[in-house]
Amino acid sequence: MRATNGRADILRAARNTFARKGYDGASIRDIAQEAGLSLSALYYYFPSKQDALYELITKAFEWYIEHANGVIEDAGDSEVDRVASLIRFVVRYRAQNGLISRVTLRDTERLDPEKYEKIRELQRVSRAILTDVLAKGMETGVFRIENPDLAGRAILSILNSIPLWYREGGPLDIPALERSYTAYCLRLLGYQELAGEFDRLLNLPLNEDGTATFIESETAAVNG
Repeated sequence: MRATNGRADILRAARNTFARKGYDGASIRDIAQEAGLSLSALYYYFPSKQDALYELITKAFEWYIEHANGVIEDAGDSEVDRVASLIRFVVRYRAQNGLISRVTLRDTERLDPEKYEKIRELQRVSRAILTDVLAKGMETGVFRIENPDLAGRAILSILNSIPLWYREGGPLDIPALERSYTAYCLRLLGYQELAGEFDRLLNLPLNEDGTATFIESETAAVNG
């Protein structure tokens, strides 16, 4: 069911507040102030900041899973094309969604055990999008790896560091990030034909700009 504008506004306020203050440093009152609502109006949607964090992280993972699967499907049957396209998509996703990325990567473990276990399952599903392709590439000899799960974790760890330092308007733009990170990750996988077709992989059609749309655009600044 699609969120109402009010619910989306609160999720956006929760994202901004958690990104700026961290889950422990934020209060439900802070979220209400960010959203421009009274506490009673906010409680109508979310009884606690725990509930707001859980829905925010859940929607982020669900959006990512849906769109990452779409990227894989559009890339065709080649494991190399699929992995290169997915790497480029994740670069865009992490660069375009720094605030929500910081919240999901930093504050997920602040959820209570029941909610956390549900998010862990979404984490496993999202990680399997990459590792399943790596496993097929390992079987066919395209990727020279011994353990697709460990290789997938290594790649995602590299890509997940982007929102920790990337800022729009800095010395590197997103196309430059795509080029560098795609090269790094394919080398990590032992892919041997990189020099011969790297430009082709970077020019594969990618109908995703990476911007998560479930709560609209991000606020540029998180300090203040």
